[in-house]
Amino acid sequence: MRGGSAPTCMSSPDDQGADASASRSSLAISDPGTPSTPGSGASGLPFGDLPFKRRLVVPGAVLGVAELIFIAYPLAVAFDLAGFGGDTLLRTVLPVGVGAVVVWLAAMTAWLMPLWSAVAARRHGERVHKELAARAYRITLNGPIRVLLLRTGLWTVAAALVGLFLHLFRDWPIERVAEITALAAIHAYILSCIRAVWWAQTLGELSARLFAAGSPLKRFDDSHFRRFTLVAMIVAGGVLAAQSGFAYYFVPITFPQYLQFETYVAVASAVGVTAWLLVARVSTRDLRRYLAASRNETVAGAPPAAVIYRRAQALPYRLAVMTIAVWLVIAVIGGFIARHLGFELDDTIVLATAVIVLAIAGAIYEQLWHRDVLRPLLAHLTQRYRVPVRSIAPSLSLRAKLLLSFGGVVLLACGMALLWGFVQYKSLANDAAGQQSRLGLQWVNSELQRALGADPLPPSPDRVRGALRRIATSAPDAPVMYYLDDDGELLAVGGGGLGAPRPPWYVRYQLQRATGDLLAIHTAELTGRARVLEIGWHAAKYRLGSVAVFYPSYRGRGPSMERPLRQLLVFFLVLFGACAGIVALTVAQFISPIRRLEQRADAMARGELADPVVVAGEGDEIGRLTLALEEMRRALRDKLRSTEEVNLDLERAVQMRTADLARKNRELAETLDKLTRAQEQLVRSEKLASIGQLVAGIAHEINNPVNAIVNTVGPLEQAIDDIDSSDAAVRGDAARDVREMVRVVQRGAQRTKAIVSALHNYSRTDDESVVEFDIDRSIDDSLELLRHLLKDKTVTKRYGDVGRVRGHAGQVNQVFMNLLTNAAQALSGRPDANIAIETTGDGDAVEVRIKDNGAGIPPDVLPRIWDPFFTTKDVGEGTGLGLSIVHELVERHGGTIECHTTVGAGTTFTVKLPRQIPVTAKARSAKPTGPLVSRSA
Repeated sequence: MRGGSAPTCMSSPDDQGADASASRSSLAISDPGTPSTPGSGASGLPFGDLPFKRRLVVPGAVLGVAELIFIAYPLAVAFDLAGFGGDTLLRTVLPVGVGAVVVWLAAMTAWLMPLWSAVAARRHGERVHKELAARAYRITLNGPIRVLLLRTGLWTVAAALVGLFLHLFRDWPIERVAEITALAAIHAYILSCIRAVWWAQTLGELSARLFAAGSPLKRFDDSHFRRFTLVAMIVAGGVLAAQSGFAYYFVPITFPQYLQFETYVAVASAVGVTAWLLVARVSTRDLRRYLAASRNETVAGAPPAAVIYRRAQALPYRLAVMTIAVWLVIAVIGGFIARHLGFELDDTIVLATAVIVLAIAGAIYEQLWHRDVLRPLLAHLTQRYRVPVRSIAPSLSLRAKLLLSFGGVVLLACGMALLWGFVQYKSLANDAAGQQSRLGLQWVNSELQRALGADPLPPSPDRVRGALRRIATSAPDAPVMYYLDDDGELLAVGGGGLGAPRPPWYVRYQLQRATGDLLAIHTAELTGRARVLEIGWHAAKYRLGSVAVFYPSYRGRGPSMERPLRQLLVFFLVLFGACAGIVALTVAQFISPIRRLEQRADAMARGELADPVVVAGEGDEIGRLTLALEEMRRALRDKLRSTEEVNLDLERAVQMRTADLARKNRELAETLDKLTRAQEQLVRSEKLASIGQLVAGIAHEINNPVNAIVNTVGPLEQAIDDIDSSDAAVRGDAARDVREMVRVVQRGAQRTKAIVSALHNYSRTDDESVVEFDIDRSIDDSLELLRHLLKDKTVTKRYGDVGRVRGHAGQVNQVFMNLLTNAAQALSGRPDANIAIETTGDGDAVEVRIKDNGAGIPPDVLPRIWDPFFTTKDVGEGTGLGLSIVHELVERHGGTIECHTTVGAGTTFTVKLPRQIPVTAKARSAKPTGPLVSRSA
């Protein structure tokens, strides 16, 4: 479990609704279910069908008895623990065993209590706390590996403690302590693997019923590396079990050599599995990054799905190759150690080869299990991402997979058969040499009895030496004989022309003991036996030391040994070749039809449906698949033909329709052009109509200053004449009158000029160029032209620091003219009529707000105020184009217009224009989406 993905409890439909989003992305305790099935799990089965404690406790007890049989008993026999007496065992084994049991029970209680609490709560239909559910879920994931390591560790530590006690109190050598520890660890690990498999099955079934995971990818993310680890450990346990059994039962080595070799194997296996886990962790780094990215976590360097798909396919085989490499290193180093310990070369080769062959078999099992672990990820990738078939490049083809699997099985069978045959041949040869040495020993003993029994003097070591020399001289094929008297003096005779080799120190030691066991001199390739020499003389028995007889071992027999070994090797090669040929032909018969079907299916996908699908005429699964593809090809071909006919008809219909559409398009284009010209004419007409409505007021406004000028001309002429008067007082009065009348003429002229200038600005045509102009000046020009409409109304102006904008000044003037005209008409007859004009601006746009305190716009009229030709005025009083033209002109300039109205309180129009006009006055803006309007009751 990673942070934030703890299970959540779902105990009712209300809780489900509240936590629906969380349950889709995290694990949850399954809902109690319907009232008819209380306490049911995620699979719909009641928890009572899963005896939790019985499924774990009963097999645990059975495996505990098995551990006593297969671990404790072999250790007691192998190391003769019973010979130390009951008191010693009571003081050593009993405390260690009690301590191990206490640690085991404490660990099981601590681990299983959260899971048991969650199961008990679910059985009673109670809600499980989120933290408890998370701990229980982690136990189902980590439990098998924890049990394997803890059980193995307890047995290993217990054996080590017993060995240390015996080392301290019974003078055990430290090498023996290492041997009992290693043997206990191997046996315990093998049985713990069985326990871990059972736990994994039980906890997996319990987890499937108790927890409802969000998706298969979520379950894979939580458990994939733990499953990789468990599989690798179980495979290592299987290899250890097979190797130990083979070395113990089939390889002719002594028990001390077996213990020495297993001590090395135990340590090397622990190191090898640890190294495998580290390398596997690195190999799955990209996979973890992809899974983290799929959880929406920020991960650097997360590979894409296509890369993960290829690497996930290759991962099982990479892990299997790593397993073989680890065991290969263990076998090679173990071979050197075995030679250093005095193993025979052929025994060393047999042990190392057996380890390698068993590792290959384990790797085959391992890659099959790893492929099963990765199946949810591959299914997710192929379902979520559309993987093109032709671009898929598998790490191994199906042919390679079958050849490697079947070839590995054949290699395992033939290799083990070769090793078995060689071991059996060696055992038979050694047995024959041992039987021959037993007979030779009896013959030498009888010859010495016959030679010394008839001697009048009692037997002595000197007479024994003389008799042995005579026996070796008289028999040309006499064996190699050694005689060791009680004083430690050694005599070596026999061996033909080569003579007897000097025995090594350990042979002298074995001659002193003379147990009758099989002896070997590896350097001379001799095998024999030794016995205590007893000579009867005149009803008395004389013990005169020990004598040994040696014959050539199976390795020292030269041509007699080469022929059987050559036959064994030839048999292995013939058997392996025959099996490999059968495997290759069988795989080819499977793969060739499948490959042809793949090629034919790919051709069908490209539309090649003419050729039939013919692979084989057999009625097996491949044959039935061939017939199904052929039926599909025929059906597709028939449907394609009918589809082609329909397509031809559709194509003709489409051509006719296209011609009609082309004609209609031309007509529509002509109509649109006419409408565009009509629209422009309507705009100009509206402008002219507006000018016509303004003519009377403008004429009155111009008439006043003109009358003032005309009425001033006569008096001005008279005043000018009076300036020439000789009377100074008359001249002074005339000068003052002239100045006053000139000011009247100036004011009238300026007034007339302002009206004409405003009228000129307003009457500009739409084809004018884009210029920079002042918004405030445009508003003032519009107010100047509308003075006659606004003379009884209060106009309030609040100009901000707007500055200049770039656009079509005439069009913007028309916008303000129409809005001010509407405001003036809305205030007609109102004594407190007031119009407020406010301008603001920033670096990007200018905003103008024109507000009146009129009656407002009714809600049923408001949505239609921008429609062309819509008006609420009487017939003949308005065209209904004013606001429509305003909206179009504002949008042409890239701006927006909003209307905020309150019935009985007034209306505010807000015009927002950009500083830089993006289009020219002649450009047609896109189809308007409608202005922004709002109203309040």
